Amino acid sequence: MFEKIVLRRSETGAAITAGQIAEALLFYQNVHLVIDLGSFGQLIRQLGPGTLLSILRRSDCTAVYCEETLGTHSQPIGSLQAHSFVAFALSGHDGIGMFASREERVVYMLRNEGVSSADAKRFAKTFLRAAPVRKLSGDFYIKGGITAAARRDLDDQPFVLAAVNKALGLIPGAKDLGSALKFDILDSDLGMYVFNNIDFQAINSRRAGLRPPQESITSAHLLSHILEARADLALASFYGGDFVSSEVTSSIIQLRYDEILRRRQLNESQRSNFHEVTLPDYPSLRETIDSGQRSFKDFLVLLDKGARFKEWLKSVSVDEGLVRSYMKDVAKEGWIQSVPSKTVRYVFTAILDAHNPLIGTGAAVADNFIVDKLLGGWRPNHFVENRLGTFLQQ
Repeated sequence: MFEKIVLRRSETGAAITAGQIAEALLFYQNVHLVIDLGSFGQLIRQLGPGTLLSILRRSDCTAVYCEETLGTHSQPIGSLQAHSFVAFALSGHDGIGMFASREERVVYMLRNEGVSSADAKRFAKTFLRAAPVRKLSGDFYIKGGITAAARRDLDDQPFVLAAVNKALGLIPGAKDLGSALKFDILDSDLGMYVFNNIDFQAINSRRAGLRPPQESITSAHLLSHILEARADLALASFYGGDFVSSEVTSSIIQLRYDEILRRRQLNESQRSNFHEVTLPDYPSLRETIDSGQRSFKDFLVLLDKGARFKEWLKSVSVDEGLVRSYMKDVAKEGWIQSVPSKTVRYVFTAILDAHNPLIGTGAAVADNFIVDKLLGGWRPNHFVENRLGTFLQQ
C-alpha cells in the first residue's frame, strides 16, 4: 500500500495545493508531481520558490513540468460552432514580445507572482533541471499526442453519451439526462460540430444562482472533460501508481478503465478512515496546510520526524488494511506495557533525579512518547498522537 502517487490536479479539478502534496509525502513512499501552469502559480503563491525547490530535491519526490494547457477551441462558422482539441502554451506578452526560451517564460510567471528578477532567473534554471519539461501534444505519453487520442475517443458514440451524462450528473446545476440525451458529433475539415438537446440556458441560470456563482458551461466544456479524461488516463498508464483525478474525469475514465483508478480509491478510503479513527477531532493535514494554520516548512520538520512512521507504512498489508494494522500494532505489549504508565513514569524520573536533580526535574514533564520509546519500543501511535496530532492541533 501507498507505494507511489501521481498528482496532476486535485479531486475538484483545481490546481495541486501544498496541503495535497503534504498528505502525499506523509503517506506515500514516492510522490510524482505533474506541474502545469495553474499548479505552478498556485505552489509559488503557497510555498514560495525556495520551499518548492526543497520539495523537488527530496529523494521521495520527482516532478515534470507541462507548459501546455489542454482545451477545446471553438470558432463560429455561420450560425454554428466548430470545436477542436488543442494544447497551447504561453509564447509571449503584448508588452514584452515573444519569449525566446522556456526559461524566459518561467521567469515571466515568477515576476507576475512578485518574485524579483534576479531570484526569478536563478529559480528558473534550477526548477527546469529538477522538473524536466514534457509535452502533452507530443509522442512522449502516447503516440500522436493526447489531443489526437481524445479525438479518436469521440468516434465511440455510446462512450460519448455515457461520458457526457456522467459529467452532467456531477456538474453543479446540471443533471444526467439518461437515455434521453442527444449529443451527436459531426467531424469536418473545419472542426467538430455538436448537435445536442441540452438546455444550457436553464443550467447556466441555475449555476449563476449558486453560492458562489459558477461560470457558464457549453458543449465545449463537456468535450474538454473527455479530453482531460484521456490526458489523465495516458499519464496514469505511463507513470503507474495511484493517480489523482477530478471527480468528473474519474467518472469518465471508469466507464472504460475502472481498474486504473481503483487502487487510488482504495488507498484514499484507507487514509480517510485512518484519520477518522486515530484523530477524529482534528482537521486533515491538507486543511491545516492550505488554510495557512501551519506552514509547509513546519510540515517538513514533522515529515523528517516521521521517518519511522513511513517505514511502518511500507509494512502494511493490502489485505489487512491500514486501520487494522495500526490497531494491531498499537495493541502489542512488551513486558513494560504490563506496568501502569504512572509507575513507569515515576520510576523513570526518580532514577534520573537520583543521579542528577536538574535532569530529573526536566524529565518529570517527559510524555508517554519518551517512556514508550525508551522502555516499551516504538509504535505507530507515537508519531500519530504525539507528533501529527500536535501539529494539527495548534
